[in-house]
Amino acid sequence: MGKTKNGLERLMNSFKIYDEFDEKVYHDAHLLLNIYSDVLWGIKNSYTNIVCECKEIYGNSSVAVLDVMTEFGSDLKAKLLHEQLEDTEASKVIIDIINSALLRLKTYPKKGEAYHKILNATYFSDKKYEVQDLLDMLELSRSTYFRQRKKAISLFGVILWGYVLPEFISNMRLD
Repeated sequence: MGKTKNGLERLMNSFKIYDEFDEKVYHDAHLLLNIYSDVLWGIKNSYTNIVCECKEIYGNSSVAVLDVMTEFGSDLKAKLLHEQLEDTEASKVIIDIINSALLRLKTYPKKGEAYHKILNATYFSDKKYEVQDLLDMLELSRSTYFRQRKKAISLFGVILWGYVLPEFISNMRLD
């Protein structure tokens, strides 16, 4: 009887470990999705500011002028703008990785398209909808929406950190 109890305890403990991992993936993915639109807005705004400053200072809106100016090392402002541009480009890579995970979610065989629609409408749309508007648009009941949204976020997190990001890192190492 002691062995059965230990076996059951081990089984329960393995589920607890899985649940903690699953909750962490969900939590991290949810946080990321919540800030996505703000980050995207920040990237667009930052890039626009860099282009405007290039136009104002150098009379050319092309950011390529920054490469020339920093190469010759003659202009501190060009170096600062170039660093800002590199930061913006790094943020854009992150956005591209997130978008890639969203597209891969759409192709997931079990409810992938439904999950994609939920996340797209909730987090990736230019317009921020109220919950009732989302329910009407997606034709879901409130409980179904929140249940499927949680599953969609968890699956998105697994795809992002388990597939897309490792592939990206692997490709970076090859280059």
